[in-house]
Amino acid sequence: MKWLLVLLATLIGYSAHAQTAEPKPAANAYSSRFTRETTEDINVQVETDHETGCRYLIAEGQGITPLLKSNGTPDCNAPKRGQQ
Repeated sequence: MKWLLVLLATLIGYSAHAQTAEPKPAANAYSSRFTRETTEDINVQVETDHETGCRYLIAEGQGITPLLKSNGTPDCNAPKRGQQ
């Protein structure tokens, strides 16, 4: 019988704590690392990786590829995290 009272007291204490605890916002590493820009074509977007500074071309429903400069090298000149 004592274990039942202990269990009940524990559940009530946990329930009271859960109600008063503030919810923490979900950490979304993806949204802080990448930004997406829309283009004139609604199905094509440019996404920037702020860890590497590289930019990617995204075709909705088609795929993703690195955005290339005119000389064929990846466009990785975007500001990195902490640089602006």
